[in-house]
Amino acid sequence: MANYIVSSNDPGKMGGSKAKEDIIKFASEDGFIPFRINPYHTNKLAKLLYVKFNLSTFFKSKPIDNVIMQYPIPSEYIVGKFVSMLKMKIRGKFTIWIHDIQGLQSSEPRILKWEIALFNQADILIVHNPKMKSWLVQKGVTSKMVVLGIFDYDNPQPIQPKISYAKTVCFAGNLFKSGFIKKWNPNSQVFVFGPNMPQEHHKSIIPAGQFSPEELTSHLKQNFGLIWDGPSAVTCQGTFGKYLLYNNPHKTSLYISSGIPIIIWDQAALADFVREHRIGLVVANLNDLDNLLASTTPDEYQVLKDNTVKMAEKLRTGYYTHQVIRRVLHSESHLIKDDMQ
Repeated sequence: MANYIVSSNDPGKMGGSKAKEDIIKFASEDGFIPFRINPYHTNKLAKLLYVKFNLSTFFKSKPIDNVIMQYPIPSEYIVGKFVSMLKMKIRGKFTIWIHDIQGLQSSEPRILKWEIALFNQADILIVHNPKMKSWLVQKGVTSKMVVLGIFDYDNPQPIQPKISYAKTVCFAGNLFKSGFIKKWNPNSQVFVFGPNMPQEHHKSIIPAGQFSPEELTSHLKQNFGLIWDGPSAVTCQGTFGKYLLYNNPHKTSLYISSGIPIIIWDQAALADFVREHRIGLVVANLNDLDNLLASTTPDEYQVLKDNTVKMAEKLRTGYYTHQVIRRVLHSESHLIKDDMQ
């Protein structure tokens, strides 16, 4: 049996391809063969030649049973050609593993229309959470869907040891999306990691540097990791803030795999996961965070910490990746009955 995990050949950038590379690693442990598509061509001729002479080699003289394609791959033309050729050759299931939905972040209706048509060509979609699944159904997706739960994270650094409860917070990401940093005045110390740090910020918000995904986790020494986006500290707003209603931010897995409990917007799709597994706190307004941290006792924090360490061990071994692949491969069984209703 020949099963393939297909991904774009993404250039190295901070956090840009970490999620896809981790899935390739864990899927390979389940017998999937990596195949990388290069979508970065400067003109139409280069794309035509790539499809004819490079992409077509994937389909020559080899059996293709099941394929999981990690989406997005940033070329509609190349993705369209790959899928049309694949549908003629594949003997098993064609699955699209969604990392991002461009149409959720764009004001251009054409993009979402194209994505929905693509998703409906798949036998199965792997989606982040139940809220993303519901949104896709509302937008016209008819393919079967499997809910991931949370992204795994291959973390080379030791899990953060037991630390005293000092009410400290870390926040990591590309900070051009995080305008709330300029408007938030916490009393608690907040250590911020990433590029594009705003010049204006409260004295309790401490710039802590920029590191690769592999290095970053060794610098996270705080009690909590924050999940928040957009221009406001009052609620998550704007394109990036509202995206939290549907997606699983990969930085959540970075924090958890480091053994760091989460603080997340209470309306975020992942807030339900945080509550269910008792691995952090939810907050409606960042201006309430100081009171929330003050009302959390050291013993209560330790429960969250212990639960997070247990979850970290799962994410580091690819638990959720292996589970969802098993469901995809056995999609007619009871294993994913609930997800596919």
